[in-house]
Amino acid sequence: MREQGVSAEMEWDGLDEACQHVLALSATGDAIGCGRISADGHIGRIAVLPEWRGKRVGSSLLELLLDYARSQHYVEVALGAQIQAVPFYLRFNFAEVGEIFMDANIPHIEMQLCLKDL
Repeated sequence: MREQGVSAEMEWDGLDEACQHVLALSATGDAIGCGRISADGHIGRIAVLPEWRGKRVGSSLLELLLDYARSQHYVEVALGAQIQAVPFYLRFNFAEVGEIFMDANIPHIEMQLCLKDL
């Protein structure tokens, strides 16, 4: 939240208890990344510490969330991607949907991935 300049009040949406979470840990047990998926298939809160980026931590987190979605027989998943992260999600075959919107003063775009054929 600090890196993005987002306050805890803006980040808190009250949905955490109803979501499935994934957590990436270092070899020493320190949390280095996280993510979540809601019951309606919305992926969110994917975050990786700066020093761990580019080391497949984010990819592993997303793969775990997608595996969970498939295990629950979700037909599709969606997420609101920060514009700078769009290339990351495109590598997983997510498609951009709609127009750019602002969330916490950061430009985002909705992205979707159909799971029924994967």
